[in-house]
Amino acid sequence: MIKSNAGIMSVWQARNVTLTVLLSLFLAGGALASQPSVPVPQVDAGVGPCTADFTVSQTTNQPFYNADISVRIAYGFMGMKKMDLNVGTNSEGKARFVGLPEKVHNPPVVFSVRAKGMTKTVNFYPSVNCHARYSVIMDGR
Repeated sequence: MIKSNAGIMSVWQARNVTLTVLLSLFLAGGALASQPSVPVPQVDAGVGPCTADFTVSQTTNQPFYNADISVRIAYGFMGMKKMDLNVGTNSEGKARFVGLPEKVHNPPVVFSVRAKGMTKTVNFYPSVNCHARYSVIMDGR
């Protein structure tokens, strides 16, 4: 009887261990899925209500980390005021410009995206779309 009880106990222990492991994996998976995304780097021009959101990726749909996005904005009376802005992308390939003017001198505003020796330009017309989103694929062309 003692040997058979020991055998029964080991089966129950094995079931408890299996249940504990499965429950741990399930809860850990849920915890990983609920983690917040990486903060999006942004630069604030402070001269208007417009925004421009960027997602920069490779042709394989992998995000580009630390792609450089720059812009020169001419605004105000006759475009006399000028501002150079620059921001790098996060590990998800995202970056954001906020506080951009709705009225600019000589539209479009031209953003330059640089990554690994490649350059692309993006035209931004704030009077047409004040809250623009751009997906830039760096493919060497």
